[in-house]
Amino acid sequence: MFSVFNYIVISHVIKCNQKMKKIVLLVVFMFVCSFGIAQSDTQETSTEVTIEQEKEMEQVRKQVEKAEAEAKKEKKEAAEKKKEEKLKKQINSKEKSISKEEKQIDKLKNQLEKGKLKGTLSPVDIQKIEDKVAKSQMKVMKEQEKLNKLNRKL
Repeated sequence: MFSVFNYIVISHVIKCNQKMKKIVLLVVFMFVCSFGIAQSDTQETSTEVTIEQEKEMEQVRKQVEKAEAEAKKEKKEAAEKKKEEKLKKQINSKEKSISKEEKQIDKLKNQLEKGKLKGTLSPVDIQKIEDKVAKSQMKVMKEQEKLNKLNRKL
């Protein structure tokens, strides 16, 4: 469109007299210069806008990084809490197992004493019960060591 306008102006200038040629050329020159100035103004504002956009992008990036770090921290805390709960559950389980074995030991010892008093147990039966007691005591010792390890982790 601009080139068509130039062509029309130039053809008109050729037909007009000398003064008219100068006026038309002056108008065309002013018209071209005004476009140049307008374009240069928009470039400056576009660089300003670009700088502002970069600043905004930087702020958004920082906010995103901060949010990611916070989410990661929360996730880590949740994992630690879950691990701690699991350890507590294991500790309770070991304590329960130890108390159960101790009750079993007491039961076997009582059975052994009653059998000896009544005289109903043979030496083989006595040996079997004593072996069971020893085995249960070993089991209790192992469970106690495991419990101590779990308590140290906690």
